[in-house]
Amino acid sequence: MSKLLTFFTERVHSLYFSGFPIHLTEQGEFFGTFIKHRLESRFQPQEDGSAVALTQCLSPAGQPVGIERLLGLCQASQSPLVLDRFVRAIHLLNYLRLDCPWHTLYLPVSLTLVAGVEAEHGKVFRDILNRLGLEQRFGILLPEALRQQPERLAAIGGNYRRHGFVTALAGADGRVSVLEG
Repeated sequence: MSKLLTFFTERVHSLYFSGFPIHLTEQGEFFGTFIKHRLESRFQPQEDGSAVALTQCLSPAGQPVGIERLLGLCQASQSPLVLDRFVRAIHLLNYLRLDCPWHTLYLPVSLTLVAGVEAEHGKVFRDILNRLGLEQRFGILLPEALRQQPERLAAIGGNYRRHGFVTALAGADGRVSVLEG
């Protein structure tokens, strides 16, 4: 086990993600498993020097599966929220092993999480970052569908900003639009 994974396990994993195993490949990349599906990170650099974390989900047969489909497989009411945060934690671990090459890493949240959290968006993930002693700049990438709900977008974005996150909106073209607030 790597020092980073040990540190993460001691500080965060047992508190927030018990039952969600994290593994390490021979190449040093972290991935998680949930209901026998493999959850991997990829990063898409942006022109402004930031990057967007992307999730690749693979079925037990190795076929790509969308994260929304995997969220739909969750049985317990809190499982989709935990899975959404778990995916962001996998991205975080992979980002840290790369020595943080981007000034901001945008971590996407799903519509499932947005709908499932009534208030204080960002509180749990801020606690995770604090437990790890991270001061780096992280952004939250909100779903593009919120563009059609400006009041809700402003409220959710404001919650994340109060917890120290830069907020942005996902674009259909893969680019991010930073939200002012």
